Order: sequence, then C-alpha cells, then structure tokens
Amino acid sequence: MNKAEISVFIPSGAGAPGFAGISACLRESDSLRLVSGDMNPQAYGKQLSDAFYEMPHARDSRYFEKVKEICVKEHIQVVLPITTAELPILAHNQTAFSEIGVRVMVSPEWVIQKSNDKGEIHKWAEKLGLSVPSGEVCNSRSAFKAVAERLFEHHTDLFFKPIGGNGSRGIGRVCRELSQQNGTNKPELMPLLLQEWLLRLPETFDSPLLLTAYLPGKEYTVDAFVWPDDEMLIVPRSRDKIVSGISVSGSFEAHKGIIAETQLLLTSLPFIGPIGVQWKEDESGTPRLLEINPRLQGTTSVLRHAGLNIPLYSVSKILGLPVNPHIEIGWNKSFTRHWQDVFL
Repeated sequence: MNKAEISVFIPSGAGAPGFAGISACLRESDSLRLVSGDMNPQAYGKQLSDAFYEMPHARDSRYFEKVKEICVKEHIQVVLPITTAELPILAHNQTAFSEIGVRVMVSPEWVIQKSNDKGEIHKWAEKLGLSVPSGEVCNSRSAFKAVAERLFEHHTDLFFKPIGGNGSRGIGRVCRELSQQNGTNKPELMPLLLQEWLLRLPETFDSPLLLTAYLPGKEYTVDAFVWPDDEMLIVPRSRDKIVSGISVSGSFEAHKGIIAETQLLLTSLPFIGPIGVQWKEDESGTPRLLEINPRLQGTTSVLRHAGLNIPLYSVSKILGLPVNPHIEIGWNKSFTRHWQDVFL
C-alpha cells in the first residue's frame, strides 16, 4: 500500500453494524489510511481497516490514554467517533489531543451531555417551539405507573426508552388494552399491558426512562453536518423498514417542515460536525422530535448514493481541505441495505 496522506482513527465501533458503510465512504479516498478499534478483538471491522486495536470500554478510565497512545503510534490526524459512549470523554480531552496535533470531530462537551439526555433535549426543543411527544422522565416503577396512567387518558399506546440509550436497547411499548392486531407484531415491537411491564421493571431505575405517547406515523432520520460560519447540510431520509433499530430501507425526502425544524434545533446549540436527528409523525402527520445523536449515524453511508459522502466530507472539513461547495442531493432516491460476509 502506498503511503497515505491522511490517517483516520475510529476508536470504537469496528463491530457496529454501521462501520462497514462508514469504512466504504472513507475508502472513496485513495489517500486515506483507516485505523479502527473495538472491545471485541474479532470485530469484523478489523478486516476492513489498515490497523486495528482491541479497546477498553469508553467509560473505562484507561480509554483516553489508550486512544492517545494509538494516535501517537499511528500518526493519526483525525479521530472520527461513531459511538455514543465515547463522545463525552473525547470532547473533554480535546485540548490534550490538540497538543499532539490530532483533530477530533466532536461537539463541545456540554452540548453532548445535553443532546445525549433525551429528556433534556425534549425540554430544550419545547422551549424552541418544536413538537415532541407527550411524556415525562421516570426514575422508578411507581413514577412510571403514574405517568402511564395520565398518558392513557389521551393515548392508547405508549413508548419508553432510557434517556441515555441508543439504538433499540432498553426500549418498550405499553398498550392500554390487548388487541388482536398486537399478535401480528414482531417480538421486538410486541406491546405489553402496563401491568405486565410493572412486573418486569425494577423498583428503582439505574437509568431513567423517558415514557411518552407512542407515535404511529412515518419515521425519519436527518443526517446533518454543521460547521461554524458555514452552510448547514440537512438531508432527511425515511425509515421505511427497521430491523433491531437499524434502517435497512428508505428514501431521501426534501421534507420542508423537518428541514426547517432541524435547522432551528441545530442552530440553537453550537454543534460541530455530523449530527443525526430522529423524527416521527403523530396521528395527524405532524413530525415530533425523538432524539439527537451528535455523531455519525450508522446508516449515514447511504447518503453517498444521493451525492453526499458525510464521513469523507467530515475529514476534509476538519483538516481544512477543499470540499465541493455545490452539493446536489438526489432527492426521492430510495435505498436498501444488505448483509455481507467477512472472514476472520
């Protein structure tokens, strides 16, 4: 392999479903060397990288020093995070990275803390006049029961998720009464009665749960890119089919309402780099904010088929390299994703 001009390190997530697509995006540059890491020494992304390191968990006290050590050893220029847990520690140590000549694509630490708390970001959005699903944060089983009973006065189904979770981890659907239609749902979406959930939930929650009205409408993810004093890129895509929380098919839609509300939300905080924003429509078709993920999304890679390679664009922007100032999105294009084998 010829000597690369740019070395990029993805410290965590080489085993994540979205790593393959992000790797493919970065590989569109023939002057880029990709280093990756994961807690699993046999993560499939090891086979897609030029170098690979087994990493401690992002919340481990050794994590930052390990990342820093690898950056020095591999002559890394850009750290590109793709998992939620590593964002706070990378943001907290931006100065230390800068001192060794490494740029980290991450928003300010306090912005990450606010964004990663789904309850807090809902409060923030409401202050901006944006629509969010009705609901509250619950810290205990008794609070969960009380909030659910209030919500059931106006809604037939509810939805909950950890305020700091990501993907489909820890989510659940609560129904007011049994329906024959419930038996046709896949197990991961199977609604349970409130009484059934109360038997399963602990008396106090290690991680608070955001309990809201269930939104039955169309779901969207917005892939955005924010840079100081620059035009904001905002591309909504529908989530037409979802497997274990991962989009496997959809289309790029120039949804004016979602674009305008996403711009208002992202302008209200000093975000930097790639940001994901999730919306879902209620019974009347009004998009309501679900969450913000201040990092690359796992399905961001599909945008390169619509004219925007966000991972490569991110690397170019943070290094001050030329980028195409006239990006034209292929609206109304559809995409589908499939599995591919990698031999370890």
